[in-house]
Amino acid sequence: MSETTAGTATDEQITIYTAYEIEFMLSLRATENGAITREQIGLRSAPEEAREFVTAAVTSGLRARGKVARSADGQWVLGEEGQVVATALTAADRWLGIALAEGEAMRMAFVIKANDAILMLTQDELDSFAVSALPDRSHVPASVADIVIAFLDEGHERTVSLRRTDISAPDQAVPMMFHTEQDRTWRIGHLPLDDEGILNVSDVAREDIGEAVRLLWEDGVSRAPSAPGA
Repeated sequence: MSETTAGTATDEQITIYTAYEIEFMLSLRATENGAITREQIGLRSAPEEAREFVTAAVTSGLRARGKVARSADGQWVLGEEGQVVATALTAADRWLGIALAEGEAMRMAFVIKANDAILMLTQDELDSFAVSALPDRSHVPASVADIVIAFLDEGHERTVSLRRTDISAPDQAVPMMFHTEQDRTWRIGHLPLDDEGILNVSDVAREDIGEAVRLLWEDGVSRAPSAPGA
């Protein structure tokens, strides 16, 4: 997954940050949007009894990598790269969670928009993320569709779940799902939910996945591309 994401995101070097490092960067500037980012990507603070030790380890690691420095008054200051990442995470206004699942194995990625800035966080290991930048938000549908198609192409009975959240309604995530069956046919799960709270399922063609993702990302719409109004 990391190679696919990197190939569609940027030609620049991708930086790896641990979950605790991202949590530390978010903590330097507390915002409501940052709190939503923390929740969207599932960050958790270190246990109280270990917090001082974890913070010391995180700041030491970031400093050794040239990501932070001490100011004259003793405050931690992020380097140029860290400032870009932290600003986007704390000012985010749209989030797209991506879960790639095969059996019990799952990998996560997140596209985070803050005005015109777009970051992609790809789970590298259980507790770390590869952070890269997309050129602009118009590149998101094609980049995400590439990830979906590449993952489904690699095997049957695989699932990609998408969840789009917008700052205008942070408690109302819009879901979508893609799945490849045992017989290699592809399905899309989309709204509305049925009486049991399960997504409706329709057939989907490979060439329609990009449009389905575009509708979700740009308009917050979850439906089959062939549905009326699509």
